[in-house]
Amino acid sequence: MATAAAQARDSCAGLGYAAQAMAPLSHQAHKAIALLAAIAALASCALEPKAVQWERDFYWTERLSMDGQNDLAAKRFAALRRSAVDPRDADEAALLECETQARGDQVAAGAACYDQLGISAVGRPMRVRALLHAGELRYYQLGMREAALKLWKALVVRAPDQPGALRALDHLYLHGDLEAGHREAMVQDLLAFEAAEPASELADNLLLRVAMLLEHDGRPAQLQQAAQLLERHERDHKEDASLVDALMTRARIYRALGNFKLEARDLERMVQTYETSYVFASYAYDAHKPAAARLIELYLGPLHDLARAEFHARNLPEMLRRPLNMPRYLLALAEIQEQRGNRLEALATYQEVLRFITWRNKDFRANDQRICDEEPQDAERQRCHQQLKEWSTDVEPKEAGQARGQIARLEAELRRPDLRQPRTLKQGDGR
Repeated sequence: MATAAAQARDSCAGLGYAAQAMAPLSHQAHKAIALLAAIAALASCALEPKAVQWERDFYWTERLSMDGQNDLAAKRFAALRRSAVDPRDADEAALLECETQARGDQVAAGAACYDQLGISAVGRPMRVRALLHAGELRYYQLGMREAALKLWKALVVRAPDQPGALRALDHLYLHGDLEAGHREAMVQDLLAFEAAEPASELADNLLLRVAMLLEHDGRPAQLQQAAQLLERHERDHKEDASLVDALMTRARIYRALGNFKLEARDLERMVQTYETSYVFASYAYDAHKPAAARLIELYLGPLHDLARAEFHARNLPEMLRRPLNMPRYLLALAEIQEQRGNRLEALATYQEVLRFITWRNKDFRANDQRICDEEPQDAERQRCHQQLKEWSTDVEPKEAGQARGQIARLEAELRRPDLRQPRTLKQGDGR
């Protein structure tokens, strides 16, 4: 906030340093440049006290706002807006003037203030932000819903490249979702916006929000239309950030339609999609976890593909990075391995369940010891360690008993021959 004033102060210091650095140069041209730099430095430094005072006033007015003195803060921000040298500082003060008015008892005045800022602000992002807030006040506090909806629709159509437009779209979606009577009209409006500008910054989110509204309708025809829209979403916007949400939504829709094969296709795409960071790494979306768990359920059930079920059961624990319910996932993996006839692998996985529980309990005890060691008083530390001794017995989850039972069963089966299989006679053995 108030960045322009700070930049003025920094530039003053920089020009002064440049003037000092160039002054010793002997060449006549360099002396002239040094003189010009010195004049510019002096001119900017003359403004520095006023800029610094403006920053101080801005800071203290923010403090008033945080303390709940909204009426006084609004008046102070108005004065700062009028006295600002840089138009960007004036817009920042005006934004907070509107905000503090709305937080006080002047909601209508705050909305009007935002309207004015939406016209007068020098930066387009600030204008969009102000109009977004004006719509929010009218919709949620003043009861002027039609005016707010009209304003948000204008932002979606006229400023689709601005972050405020995406938030306006979310407000439109919630309006259509919460009030069933408005859902169909909102679907038609959003589809019209997308058809008018299919390559806009918001086109992918428009398709996604329409599909979600149709999904909430729940009728088969609407679900089928939503699935078709999301098929187009992936085809036209496969590089956009909304792809993951679109895949999960489409998988839910195909599940509701009973098309488990297409549901599994979308969940597989979801699991294979990673979010890339700029720090030499990538990481999974939160939606990967339920997607992988649902794939295991599908492949064990209606799709009956034990190989794919084992693949996802094997990767889910790694995806979750040793979670609290790791034993449950390992038990599921062992059961799948046994169904596929890999009893030795299943035995090893059941044993891994016990090893994980032992490691986790050891880690818990070490953490408890660290907590006790951090107690400031000797008496408190001793009392804490005494309690740990009394609680020394590890609490095992039910999966530990299940794993032990399965290990005992498998070890007994692997020790004795399987009487259901024919014996293989060695050559020359006549028995």
